[in-house]
Amino acid sequence: MKHKTTPTYLQWVIGDHYFKDKQGVIKFIGTLLFIFMGVATPGPVLEEYYGGWMPIWPVIGWAISVYGGLAAILIQPYLIYKRLKRINWWGDKK
Repeated sequence: MKHKTTPTYLQWVIGDHYFKDKQGVIKFIGTLLFIFMGVATPGPVLEEYYGGWMPIWPVIGWAISVYGGLAAILIQPYLIYKRLKRINWWGDKK
């Protein structure tokens, strides 16, 4: 960004992190995919488990992969922004 002042988190995430290049767009699509998986898949997975057709280990693996991936993909931009702010990335380059 070509700001003289530090952008807010949302300005930075939307402007520089997600929609600056193709990789950022893929990150945004991945975020939407993990949100969709976190909302849409618990019903079928838990129905299989409660019906006695699936052991507990695949259910635990599913929960770790879906919700762990969602947490990681949501917290990663925040940690990058926090680090950039700490090193005064947008400040004077003296």
